[in-house]
Amino acid sequence: MDCVQQGACHMKAVIIGLFLLPAPASARMEDRTKELYDAAYADDLAAVKLILEESDQNVNVPYGKGEFSPLMPACRNGNLEMAELLVSKGADVSAADRYGAPVLEYVKMSSPGTYKRLRELIIKTAAGKKIELPVSWQFITLPDDMPYTAAATYDSILPPANMTDGEPKTAWAGKTGDELWVFVNYGTSSMTVTNGYNKTPKLFKANNRVKRMAVSIWAAAHFGGDVTEIAKGFRVTRLTPDHVITLKDSGAGQSFALPFDWEEIDKSYVKAPAALFKRGNFGDNELYDLYFTLRAEPLEAYPGSKYDDTCISELRAGGPWREEPRLRGEWVSAEGTDGKTLVFSTRENDRAFAAYRDGKPFLNGSWRMENGELLVETEGETSRYKPVVERIKYKFTLKLTDKDGKTEVYRQKPE
Repeated sequence: MDCVQQGACHMKAVIIGLFLLPAPASARMEDRTKELYDAAYADDLAAVKLILEESDQNVNVPYGKGEFSPLMPACRNGNLEMAELLVSKGADVSAADRYGAPVLEYVKMSSPGTYKRLRELIIKTAAGKKIELPVSWQFITLPDDMPYTAAATYDSILPPANMTDGEPKTAWAGKTGDELWVFVNYGTSSMTVTNGYNKTPKLFKANNRVKRMAVSIWAAAHFGGDVTEIAKGFRVTRLTPDHVITLKDSGAGQSFALPFDWEEIDKSYVKAPAALFKRGNFGDNELYDLYFTLRAEPLEAYPGSKYDDTCISELRAGGPWREEPRLRGEWVSAEGTDGKTLVFSTRENDRAFAAYRDGKPFLNGSWRMENGELLVETEGETSRYKPVVERIKYKFTLKLTDKDGKTEVYRQKPE
């Protein structure tokens, strides 16, 4: 090889070597906050990878007026791989935006599998680093045309209302890993589950039955404006860790103790809405109702012989829930009411109350629900009742028990 050829080969080696060298320190230290956020916002995993390979970009620098971290849009887009990459680079799983919304609230319910794995990533990362996560909220709805006490996070094959209708031949049907919500009263210490789809023995065997289920107590807050055209919305937040129960492969009712400390739950329950009111974009919202709800998540199932749907016929926790989904409207006297008629405003977010005797008004005021009790405020006085709405087929009865134990019974006036 002559000198010219040797020189050419040497130059080629030098050029190749230059391309293989890592980026200069100045390039690796360049601020690429906007570029990284824009890539995460656009759900561009390749661009995010490239930026983090080429630079030492801090993944926790907040961006924009909302002070968003790249992990937030990654979670909102349901991009598990991007979220895992950012977490591996030190992304703060306890971060919150300018308005107080934490990373967990950016995890959207695009699909149960991705939703669950993203939440697990954040929760397990926090636990591993001994980081306390801020209070976070999920949004669930109770359909207006379902006068029951159950909801589901995801669309169900058969509605969750079937679990609380008192009819074991109907059932909720969904998938393992779904989230179910049953509204409960303070102090609930036990639950009863009728497993599977009990319409017929054949359907019981054909569908999955729950083998293991995680249950926990959450607060459920309804604020002004949390409504859709067909449902009432609740923001729910966790108050207890999960308690896991194991069920028998049987269609008979099974009872379980719930080992929750209600005194401790009550302390968190009172503080929970206050955390929302402190947020910069939430101060004008008015709290209308605050309840307890039990979250149930089927973890494992006995396999069905034909279908992959997981079913529960009945799920009851404690006594009947003292609620108000069917309280609105007009109620006429039945027992112990001296010809009275009660009217609870039917307009959403309107709390007007009126009482009539023999067709003539004698009380006007407002009403609200608080910790399972009905509070009626009239002429500067507040009366408290324990309400129970009972349903027999499609007819409803309202029982109001005052502090002295006196019970009045009303029947709902047909619309």
